[in-house]
Amino acid sequence: MVPEINLLPKRERQKSNFILILAISLVLLITVILLLFIQYFSVNGDIETLTAEETYKVAEKEDLTQLVNEINMSGQGDLQTSVTFSESVSNPVSPLLIEVNKLLEKHTYLRQFEFVDQTILISVDVETMTSLAKFVDKLLVSNYFLDVKVESVTNFDLSNSSEGVEKRFEIIPRYSAIINLNIDQSYLKNGGVTP
Repeated sequence: MVPEINLLPKRERQKSNFILILAISLVLLITVILLLFIQYFSVNGDIETLTAEETYKVAEKEDLTQLVNEINMSGQGDLQTSVTFSESVSNPVSPLLIEVNKLLEKHTYLRQFEFVDQTILISVDVETMTSLAKFVDKLLVSNYFLDVKVESVTNFDLSNSSEGVEKRFEIIPRYSAIINLNIDQSYLKNGGVTP
């Protein structure tokens, strides 16, 4: 049997363990403090960002609330007031179209119409330039219109077939005209009666 001989004092061993534990604790404490500082600055930056965003959202909410209030104030009124206003501003358009259709020459066709402010833009197909001239004369005499302007006249063939040259001379092209009609608002408002 070998005798156990320990020449080192027991106190020093306890001291080295104590220093090791103290060093480890100090490193852990410094790490925890660093993590707390990093967390503090991170949270502080988030708080500043959220505060700025909250200020922006509050200002945006106030602007939108003010806009809603303005819309509500301007939109006040009942249905009857709205109907009365729309009737006072709008005019019937049926008499205008009836008048244009009534004045069309024989073999003249109304292809398209478009209402623009106080004018009507119509597209008509006519057989001859003479019938176009007669139609424009009738429009000028009509009480519904103050002025008549022929914007453009183009010709087109009714047949798209590729026939011989001799047969093509037998086909008379038709004309398509775009006419701008300036409406007499007072005559239209009075229901077709001169004021």
